[in-house]
Amino acid sequence: MRGRGERLEEAALAAARDAARIRTSRIATLAIVGGAVVVLFVVGWLTTPQFLQWPNLRNVVRSAAMIGMIALGMTFITLSGNFFSLSVAQTGAFSAIAFAFMMSWGWPLPLALLAVLAGALLVGAAQGGLVALGGNPIVVTLGVGAGLFGLGSVLTDNKTIRHGNTAADWMGTGRPLGIPTQTWAFIILCIIAAIVLSRTRFGRNVLFVGGNKFAAASSGIRPSRVAIQVFAISAFAASIAGLFLSAQFGEGRLDSFTGDDINAIAAILVGGAALQGGEGSPLRTALGAVFIAALENLMVLRQYAFGVRKLWVGVAILVAVSLFNYLRSRARTT
Repeated sequence: MRGRGERLEEAALAAARDAARIRTSRIATLAIVGGAVVVLFVVGWLTTPQFLQWPNLRNVVRSAAMIGMIALGMTFITLSGNFFSLSVAQTGAFSAIAFAFMMSWGWPLPLALLAVLAGALLVGAAQGGLVALGGNPIVVTLGVGAGLFGLGSVLTDNKTIRHGNTAADWMGTGRPLGIPTQTWAFIILCIIAAIVLSRTRFGRNVLFVGGNKFAAASSGIRPSRVAIQVFAISAFAASIAGLFLSAQFGEGRLDSFTGDDINAIAAILVGGAALQGGEGSPLRTALGAVFIAALENLMVLRQYAFGVRKLWVGVAILVAVSLFNYLRSRARTT
């Protein structure tokens, strides 16, 4: 009979092989996402001369930042195994409207920012609470999104709320070192998200719950608390995007983020996050956001209709999900 030491050694070797396969799969996923971005930019350069001109690239990085901020927050939801939030577009738009109202009323800029962000945290936490009580994440967020849209419609009478507050101008239109402020905010949020997920107990809890909710609960982690936290983070990030948009254009509108909820989901999936949770990274989500923003921009330059653009975003989602599911299944079986 084999000794206990031999069995432990075999178990350790098996665990090491599993870890190596997972690491290889993650590196391959990152390489594929990064390669897709490079290929798309090359295609844009070859087919559309103005695509790589700096004024257009600045639009791409600003758009990627707006999509990316929303997607980064939603990544926490996906990693926790709660799929997505379908209220992020309405959260961002409502935040922009609330900020526009406050600026037009003469509120100090810091107070308006804090009030809007605090409100978003509460809305997100409430959604997480409903999910923690057993609500389906898609149904809960769809309902909250509809409620926010309806409330915004009543408050604005379906009109654009303009503020023209110069105190907020720099936040929306500034370009430190030639790079839009939104992009700097996106980079900072990406770094923070990466640190939180890889270096903190909360981040490990999110991944653990997403990987195996029952095992996480058995080890003392409360999935209900994690749900509340990740939905609050998602709403907070969407609100930040709304604030930047309102500051950039000096207004708040109900349709500010039309289609960006789908774009954010696309960024997460193109970035290789697992639908069932437990697998994904902020860096890959960020690259996914760049890909989606560049794809949308290229199609606008090519004068594609809105529906056609969304069709190709859908194709990108299907290809990405199929490919990355194959890679993950292969990593588990080889």
